Amino acid sequence: MFQQMHVGYDNDTLEDEEEAIMSSAIPSEVDPLDFVYTNIPDTTHILKLDANCKHCKAKKIVSETDGFCCRNGQIELKQPEPIPELMRLWSSMDADSRHFRENIRFFNGHFAFTTLGVSLDENYTNMKSGVYTFRAHGTIYHNVHSFGPSSRPEHLQLYFYDDDPTITHRKAATKQLDQDVVKKLVDILKENPYSQQFRSLGAHKDNLDDYRIDLNTDKRLDQRRYNRPLSSEVAAIWVEGNDLAKRFDRRITLCGNNNERHSIRVTSGAYDPLSYPLFYPRGELGWHPKLPKRNVPLEVVLNPQLVHDDDEDAEGNIRLCVFVRDYYCYMLQTRHAIFNPILCGARLLQQWAVDMYVKIESCRLRWYRKNQTQIRADLYKGVVNAITSGERRASAVGVRIVLPGTYPGGDRDMKKRHMDAMAIVHTYGKPDIFLTMTCNTKWEEITNELLPGQTAQDRPDIVARVFFGKLEAMKDMLFKKHILGVVVAYVYVVEFQKRGLPQAHFLLIMDSTYKLIVPEQYDRLISAELPDKHKYPELYAMVVKHMMHGPCGALNPKNVCMQENGCKCRYLRSFNENTAQGKDSYPVYRRRDDGRRAKVRGKMLDNRWVVPYNPYLLRMFNCHINIEVCSSIKAVKYLYKYIYKGHDKASFNIDQPDADGNIDEIKRYVDARWITPPEAMWRIFGFPLCANYPPILQLPLHLPNMHRVAFNAQADLKNVVALENISKSMLTEYFKANQEHPRARNILYKDFPGSFTWQKKKKFWKPRVERFQIGRIVSANPAEGDRYYLRVLLNHVTGKTSFDDLLTVDGVLCGSFREAAERLGLIEADNTLDDCLTEAEQWAMPCSLRRLFATILVHCEPGDVRGLWDRHLEPMSDDY
Repeated sequence: MFQQMHVGYDNDTLEDEEEAIMSSAIPSEVDPLDFVYTNIPDTTHILKLDANCKHCKAKKIVSETDGFCCRNGQIELKQPEPIPELMRLWSSMDADSRHFRENIRFFNGHFAFTTLGVSLDENYTNMKSGVYTFRAHGTIYHNVHSFGPSSRPEHLQLYFYDDDPTITHRKAATKQLDQDVVKKLVDILKENPYSQQFRSLGAHKDNLDDYRIDLNTDKRLDQRRYNRPLSSEVAAIWVEGNDLAKRFDRRITLCGNNNERHSIRVTSGAYDPLSYPLFYPRGELGWHPKLPKRNVPLEVVLNPQLVHDDDEDAEGNIRLCVFVRDYYCYMLQTRHAIFNPILCGARLLQQWAVDMYVKIESCRLRWYRKNQTQIRADLYKGVVNAITSGERRASAVGVRIVLPGTYPGGDRDMKKRHMDAMAIVHTYGKPDIFLTMTCNTKWEEITNELLPGQTAQDRPDIVARVFFGKLEAMKDMLFKKHILGVVVAYVYVVEFQKRGLPQAHFLLIMDSTYKLIVPEQYDRLISAELPDKHKYPELYAMVVKHMMHGPCGALNPKNVCMQENGCKCRYLRSFNENTAQGKDSYPVYRRRDDGRRAKVRGKMLDNRWVVPYNPYLLRMFNCHINIEVCSSIKAVKYLYKYIYKGHDKASFNIDQPDADGNIDEIKRYVDARWITPPEAMWRIFGFPLCANYPPILQLPLHLPNMHRVAFNAQADLKNVVALENISKSMLTEYFKANQEHPRARNILYKDFPGSFTWQKKKKFWKPRVERFQIGRIVSANPAEGDRYYLRVLLNHVTGKTSFDDLLTVDGVLCGSFREAAERLGLIEADNTLDDCLTEAEQWAMPCSLRRLFATILVHCEPGDVRGLWDRHLEPMSDDY
């Protein structure tokens, strides 16, 4: 069943620790089932470097697109000149440089002009436990404080005292740090324009009540030519009553007679230099919405009629200015002979990455929140009714604030993707293989790119880029080279462990020729044993390094997998001479008591601890690749629910309103999220989080004149209704296609995308000429009445040319869709309610099924309640 794909891969040298991990085993004997190890590659997959970008000279991997780094030359930014002494601290292996980098977050926080507000997971930022990970919860903000009376100077106030050669106040605040390094940083930052302004107040530090500092939050430097502001451009110091008070149009005013706190807006170019002075020692500006693209004159973007100050999604900004994500993607590139301090930042790079991603996300979420009141979606009939009642203002039509399904990783997006995956199952059947691939931080593509003294945790940018490249190679193996057989449908999702490492989950549906039906077929693809270390030494080392669980249980009761009732992964397993079919579970794989042992984390482990793997893929990719046959699992919706569990979030009640009875989905999303540096990098680079094949088209379901339309809140509703194609929807044009295309008349609405493509701009169905697409009609609840029965009709009746035609049965125009369904025999006793619950069981979780059952009892008056209960009890109670 394997394809022999050995060409084009470079040799890989095993790590010393892998060799050391190999322990003795009994002399090998001939294994009659050794074919699972046949044709495994002799080499490990190595990512190849692509040619440097011809525009910005960035170093690239072959899997990255041409516009990955600079949008094909649309972005060009001046690289700041490094300060030699600071460059030495960032890059050398001298003792003071190592001390500087080991304590870099403390040093940056001490010299920052702002205070950082963030909720961190202390389990992962605690130096004493494992690998450091800057895992942040919720939002991140940077505040700058006024400099009123204080018992101890902090942050920007410390700069008032930096002309004092004894730097007494800084020493008091940094007792645990090397004071020579502190003094060097004080001297280095004397070139910083913010520092220069604040130090000038040193002569007045005993009488600051009347003084004011205006921080300039405007953006007028052309970062394509230079990016080093003068001290007079970043701040102004003045005395109360002085006419300098209005020097800057956009500013934050700090006072000497209070301790007020001011937040730095994420759209301010001063956000980065005020928060990360060790990355921007000369006060270089960061991103802002008026940063022009290459060849766009600065005076054009400074025109407020063309470009908005705080809206990067405005039409002029999109056309003329650099997007925030593109800016930080550009800043994270490696370019020959150009020193980039950000990539030397280690733990500060982790913080910076999470911070900048939160900034990117904040800009996008701010757009959604801002446009809730400007761009509205409502029922077409609702608009018409508003006009009829004399109301013509769009803002008067009911408001609904949501985080839409178009936002990747949001609750609506993940639910939609789960439903799409279940539509694939409905078309192709259950998945056959569940595969998980996890990043290996020892891949040589990662280790070769590390700077002296760095570990993989110091370079989440490299971790993300290499894993993306490996993921693309895995997809090529699975979907083009068919290494496990021909795959006809799949979904995959990328998620990030709590320590931040990326991993991908695949669910594969195989072609009928390659279906895995009996245990003998499982054994051709999957092993759950240690291989013979003498015959397969490299594979043996990889199994020991990547595919051994734990140890846990009695050997290590504190392992992360342990719960009250034992290991959540059910290790250790039992010895088995033969593979057996699972009963509503994964198979029981062959695990012979053959005497093979390996020392793992100080304990001798045998085959009972091996995580199932495919020898070919493990040998090729040299990382954790768990592969399971899942075709015997009855409730496959749980597999899909697992991989679509969504953005790593804290627990919350999704229906909990605030004190005013409102539900703010955007705030709920922000408050619940956890972000790690590799995920931040993944999203900054714009890599996809999930995909499926075939593609799914969600088909709307609406009653006559009840489809959704988009319109501006300030629009005249008469003009809205008069817009071309405003009355068209996928459903209305499905009826029209039945009038115009004879072959369409035998196709159900849900199957229509398989034969026709929807032309979104002009709103019509066009006969399909390439690829295949699955349609999915949005769900409806029996309590919705006619909308639910409309769905029943569309799932059974073809060839109708209008709503009235759908309502017509045997020449009689029915008064409702329910009546039409009854006349067609589609509603008999409780059958339709039974079908409703049966369909929902394919995708809905038990709590949702129980809610649906209760809705049926209240609104639908079923005749045989006990029968419905008995037939659907098991799926409704799966979580008990």
